[in-house]
Amino acid sequence: MNPVPLPGSTWHPAGVEQQWEHDGTSYHVVSMYLVTADAWTYELTGPPGDRCAVAVEVPDATPHDGPFTPVESAGARVTVVGGPLPWLLLRRFIRFVEASGDLVAGSPEPAVSGDLALTLNSWRFAGRSFEVNSFHDARHDGWCYELYEVDPANTANDYLYVRIPDLNPDGGPFAPADARQVVLAAYGEPVLPWPVLQHFLDAVSASGDIVGEPG
Repeated sequence: MNPVPLPGSTWHPAGVEQQWEHDGTSYHVVSMYLVTADAWTYELTGPPGDRCAVAVEVPDATPHDGPFTPVESAGARVTVVGGPLPWLLLRRFIRFVEASGDLVAGSPEPAVSGDLALTLNSWRFAGRSFEVNSFHDARHDGWCYELYEVDPANTANDYLYVRIPDLNPDGGPFAPADARQVVLAAYGEPVLPWPVLQHFLDAVSASGDIVGEPG
């Protein structure tokens, strides 16, 4: 099986290619050097014909001199396309990327400022502004967490969201379904700094709304 990189990518074959199974569906994972971007990339894609993908891109600090040298993790970026992707599969992919050793902490390490509450939350990272909105999604009978960048220069409506099904959709307090039913998806093609996505996923995981997620 050939790798399925995001549109427009050109990859160097000295990487890793795997197929993961999740609830009877096959997903494709590749790690590769993108010659066109001078960066090492990790990609998770859905079945052929299913436009869903997550790519973590780590720029090369010495692209024309010697072996790949990752920049500090604050410079890594994540692109999310389509969906939905199962929450547990996404978390497995994040752990896979973290275990690579390519996400190198800076000194000092820039931090994401902002918490997660049941309202609109303003976050900051490296001079950039982001917002997290949480609300009950009546259309899909569940709770939704949205993340998007506040950038007046960008007129595209790009955001990603985590949707948690409600076991009591017809009344009563929100009762989150098991983590196996939680999904992440994107509208448009949001591109986020790695620390912002990591902070968002960790905050949602710690919210108490993700039930049954392995430790």
